Amino acid sequence: MSITLAAGALTPKEITVFLLALAVLLGTARLLGEIARRFGQPAVLGEILAGVLLGATVLANVYPPAYDYLFPKYLYDHASGEQVFYDKVDAETDEIIYEAVTDPETGELLYTESKGEPAPSLVLVGLDAFSVLCVCLLLLIAGLEVDLSIVTKQGKAAALVSITGMVVPLAFGCGLAFAVPTLIGYDPTSGKLVPFALFLGIAMSITALPVIAKVLMDLKMFRSDMGMLIMSSAMINDLLGWIGFAIVLSLILPPGESAIPLHFVIPATLVFVGLILTVGRWLADRAIPWVQAHSSFPGGILGFVFTVALLCAALTEWIGIHAIFGAFLAGVALGDSKHLKPQTRRTIEQIVTYIFAPIFFAGVALRVDFLNNFDVVAVVLVLVIAIAGKALGCYAGAKWAGMTKRESWAVGFGMSARGAMEIILGQIALNFGLITDKLFVAIVVMAIVTSVIAGPLMQKALGLKQGKRLLDVLGSKNFLGPLKAGTRDAAIRELSAHAAGVLGKDADTIGDAAIARERVVSTGLADGIAVPHARLATLDEPAVFIGISPPGIDFEAADGQPAEIICLLLTPEDDQRSQIELLRMVAEAFQERATRRSAVEAQGYTQFRAALSIGSAASEAH
Repeated sequence: MSITLAAGALTPKEITVFLLALAVLLGTARLLGEIARRFGQPAVLGEILAGVLLGATVLANVYPPAYDYLFPKYLYDHASGEQVFYDKVDAETDEIIYEAVTDPETGELLYTESKGEPAPSLVLVGLDAFSVLCVCLLLLIAGLEVDLSIVTKQGKAAALVSITGMVVPLAFGCGLAFAVPTLIGYDPTSGKLVPFALFLGIAMSITALPVIAKVLMDLKMFRSDMGMLIMSSAMINDLLGWIGFAIVLSLILPPGESAIPLHFVIPATLVFVGLILTVGRWLADRAIPWVQAHSSFPGGILGFVFTVALLCAALTEWIGIHAIFGAFLAGVALGDSKHLKPQTRRTIEQIVTYIFAPIFFAGVALRVDFLNNFDVVAVVLVLVIAIAGKALGCYAGAKWAGMTKRESWAVGFGMSARGAMEIILGQIALNFGLITDKLFVAIVVMAIVTSVIAGPLMQKALGLKQGKRLLDVLGSKNFLGPLKAGTRDAAIRELSAHAAGVLGKDADTIGDAAIARERVVSTGLADGIAVPHARLATLDEPAVFIGISPPGIDFEAADGQPAEIICLLLTPEDDQRSQIELLRMVAEAFQERATRRSAVEAQGYTQFRAALSIGSAASEAH
């Protein structure tokens, strides 16, 4: 006999499982996210893969007891061990409905029970609540990326690209939903075809600002005219898209779920948007300096930003649209203030990106079986419509704005990146029962694929070649560490001997060529960097070897500073381009003073690489 109980406080065992589940999710997601980044892929790919491995796709099938222990689905009575059910209540009288259970032979009444819906485990409730917090914070940093001043400065071009880049994919998405709904996972019994079609159209329209920004930074295009046009168009798209999605959610919200009647939800939403983007921005711009002046930094301003975001999230949830919408608009209002320091923005982004985001994206994949719900037809249809709709729409807008054919295609491909925002949309729609697991899997695949191919497609359209970073060609064997040498020639000989051992070449040949080159023109650069180099007939691939000299070695630099970081550049004899490319990589890697100082003080290759990695991230953030 099942029993009905009110859920109480978490027991020590449930607290243990909850914390262990969070630790496993975060640790696995961060590990796989870093591995994905090392292979040049977005971190979200590894984070979702963590959920796939830990969830219904792999762990639940390979070792079910571990899955059930970490992520229990139902609540059981602690004393009896029996499953707990929510009481079945009469909708009109609010009275509990008891069902008689009789003996099938004698007809004698054995007992009565009230058996309703199975109660979810408190661990599951806790993880779901934490997931809501994570997604709200993700939308907060997405809102902080929206710079309304950039949008206004782009004027007509941004308006054209954003409008066509939204209308065309919206039409494509709605058309696909109405034409072949069952092929892409629509449930005919839901009776929500119109909201389903609107959702798919909006999902095809929304972009991923963080992904687009990263692509533009990688291509060294972020501050270019095209980069600013893409960013401003994406901002308009996202703002309109999230407003549209909020309205769709209000249409499917069950009666009585919202504190405001349904016919007031849409007007209330529009009023909220208008207030937050006018009065809200004005108040934020005046409150931020006051908070920074009267509180500790950065704790005071961080607390203020998160408080405002959570208040706005609670307000929109109360209105009857999802909490993420309030968090997003809070980010737009707060981020528009010139008083919000870049350091604060980076701190917020790092906290959310490296702690909350991995848990959310790993959690997204926990309860969905990606193998059983992977449908090739649905995936291909969604992927083709997503790329074609966005690329063609933005291409038309860019051409209309007067851009060349190559530039227009580059804008279209850049705007095609979906990334995390699309996955968030899909997860919320899945939670509301608007889409099925099959379409959700297709959306996740589409989001990852479009994020991966956006950069290469832009390069192809513009005819660019991707520039590597020093980190991309640097391994532990390429780092010598503290040099014993105290003179220029001795340092070159020491690095040449190390390089010869790695490459299997003659040390004297390398050293003689580098020293001869040094005699022609000194390779000492400013700020304690030296780049002795040699072109060798016996070398097939370019290579760089780095040594550190904390006391410094005189390489006759123009600024008179001794070289503390000595980079020996070796290239094939007939390959001048590789030499230039290596010089560019060295210059970019050590352009920040803090990076140079950390590199010189590094104890071993790992710390040296960490210094370059942190410096590279800081440069991209600027």
